[in-house]
Amino acid sequence: MAKEEIYCGLDIGSGRVTGILSKYNVEHELIEVIAGCQLTDREALSAGVIKDINKSARLINDVITSLEDMAKVEKTKLIVGVRGIFVSTYDTTAQIPITSTDRTITAEDQEKVNDHAVKNLRLSNDRIMMALIPQEYIIDGQPGISNPVNMEGSMLEVKAHAVVAYSSFLRNIERTFSEANCLPDSIHYGLIPVGQLITEPEERRLGCVVIDFSGQSIGVIAYNDGCIRFSKEFNCKDIDLGADLVTREIAAYYKTSWNIAENVKHMFGVAQPSSVKKDEQIEFRTRDGKTRVTSKKELARIIAEVIESIFLDRIFPELRKIQWIDLALQYGDVVLTGGGANLCGITDALRELFKSEYTEVEGSIDVRPGNIGSECGIIGDEDIISNFSYSTAISLVKYEIENQQKPFRGRSQDKGLKKFFKKIWSIFE
Repeated sequence: MAKEEIYCGLDIGSGRVTGILSKYNVEHELIEVIAGCQLTDREALSAGVIKDINKSARLINDVITSLEDMAKVEKTKLIVGVRGIFVSTYDTTAQIPITSTDRTITAEDQEKVNDHAVKNLRLSNDRIMMALIPQEYIIDGQPGISNPVNMEGSMLEVKAHAVVAYSSFLRNIERTFSEANCLPDSIHYGLIPVGQLITEPEERRLGCVVIDFSGQSIGVIAYNDGCIRFSKEFNCKDIDLGADLVTREIAAYYKTSWNIAENVKHMFGVAQPSSVKKDEQIEFRTRDGKTRVTSKKELARIIAEVIESIFLDRIFPELRKIQWIDLALQYGDVVLTGGGANLCGITDALRELFKSEYTEVEGSIDVRPGNIGSECGIIGDEDIISNFSYSTAISLVKYEIENQQKPFRGRSQDKGLKKFFKKIWSIFE
């Protein structure tokens, strides 16, 4: 019988905690999703940032307990994904001479040049390195090398993408998990794993753009030559910058509650008014208890205006400054994920917006959903796998397993977050 390990992927996201339980079949290298749970409390956390430790701890505990009860398991490996305004990404470089007699590059040389790349960032004391993702190694001026170990050269250089977070942000995450009485085995910046899960290696080589349309933020990744060239999460301190803004506008326009507006959005919402063929009537209650009647086409118009405002006014002006975005769009597609990707017609709506903004791109820009399936090595409950709200939680498990299988993983876990969390955990104990 094939050995199976149980993993819990937990996404600390936009005012909600989303978790999945999965079995990993080592022999067949398959991840089977066996349970999923999502709970919302916007007073506990917002855009990935802890607002109330006690409430957030209860939310996390409730999600994990529900998952374990559904799957009839107790002990799991807990992989956590975080995001928010206190996580940033930077590009960094470093180079070292190869001093061995035969000029053979060793794994120690590779780790040394990566450590120098971290030091070259000159992080302040209030920040910590979450991950260093090598983009390419260069040996004696020869670029594009993915693994320099056992190659020969006099000078080794690395170009890398670094994920950096405020120490206080991570400490509050740790305090929350301490209050929930569970310690994460690993913690990752959620945007990186989900981008890798929903794109193919060939897409990343040619170039493509990933958009994570979450509830309160929008994450963007640009790939080229097989690696991350740009990543950023766009937030707004004053108002939600994501799918929750659509809910907010529906609630405000029709003077109804948040929960009713959310249900109306999921049941009847369409992102492109022109795609509404049958203009049916919709009834729901307003805040004063009266019945409000609207049309599906009018609802679609409200939704389309919000999406246009988000991308045309806020996202595209920022993306226009990034040359890697332009380059990726010349050769590849836009891949959409996140809870906002569940909205009917959203890929068509974004395709039209990209075409109107990037008129100079030759050919057509396609926007496709970031579907997860057996070709990704993921099987299981289709209701969970096909729901884009769970994509990050699923990707965390796959990302962790793949990192464990790599003979060299950049910075050792014990030098990074795991040591950081173990130290804090011992203080709480």
